Amino acid sequence: MRTLLALTGLLALVVSPAHAAGGFKARGFFLPDGAVKVDEDRYRLPQAWEDAVKFYRATYPPAKFPRHTLRNQSGVRAMHIGNPSPAEWEGANLYETSRGEVRVFVMGKPEKTEEPPPPMPPRKAEQPRPRKSGNP
Repeated sequence: MRTLLALTGLLALVVSPAHAAGGFKARGFFLPDGAVKVDEDRYRLPQAWEDAVKFYRATYPPAKFPRHTLRNQSGVRAMHIGNPSPAEWEGANLYETSRGEVRVFVMGKPEKTEEPPPPMPPRKAEQPRPRKSGNP
């Protein structure tokens, strides 16, 4: 029985995205070990492009996290990973710079700002009813 429980626990660790990610989180988005923050919500990854794509394919399966290729601008490879579930991050852009660095930009969910209610239209002043014709 203990062996079965230990095996089940080990399997859960191997399959979980947290184990696959290894590194740390930024806005709830997993970053691999060795990632370095370069700006607000921007990180440089230690892997090459192909390795980073493999890492994120294992961490965020394409069936659950839709992705699409971003426009190729002067030879820069880029991909967007969307997050359909309500979490801290809305999406992430994975891209390779012209110098060969792989970076990630994590997009947080837009914060809901309370909008003031629309102004009430001014009330019409009470006007006397018109008299019926024929009455003095």
